[in-house]
This record gives sequence, structure tokens and C-alpha cells, in this order.
Amino acid sequence: MYFAKIVAVVALTVFGAEACTVGEFQCGNRGGAPGPDGAIFVCNSAGRFQFSAQCGGPTCCQGGGSDVHCVC
Repeated sequence: MYFAKIVAVVALTVFGAEACTVGEFQCGNRGGAPGPDGAIFVCNSAGRFQFSAQCGGPTCCQGGGSDVHCVC
């Protein structure tokens, strides 16, 4: 059990917890994207979410996949 936890931590560190599909968009803290809330993230060529834009407030980002936008 302990070994499995170590392997999981190493795998998340090496491969990233936020694995995604290239070109996918997500709001912060949703769909595997990191925070902050209200931010827009795009999945880069490495399969990791990258910050793209910050909406006006924590609840202003809406949508997911290919349709993410700021609505405040």
C-alpha cells in the first residue's frame, strides 16, 4: 500500500496532475485545470493546462472543452 502511494505521487509529479487534451479549454479549478477560480486555461502541446486569461471574478468563467468564456 505504501509503495503504491509513492508510485502515485511520483507519477503525478512526472506526468502532471492536470493531463488534458491538446487545445482543450477549462475554467480554473474545474475539469482538471489548476486555479485560480475565474481563470481560463488551455491545454498546451505537452498535455498540461497553461494559464490563458483571468476573468473579472471567481465566478465569471463559464463553459468547458472548446467553449470557455468570461461572463461577469
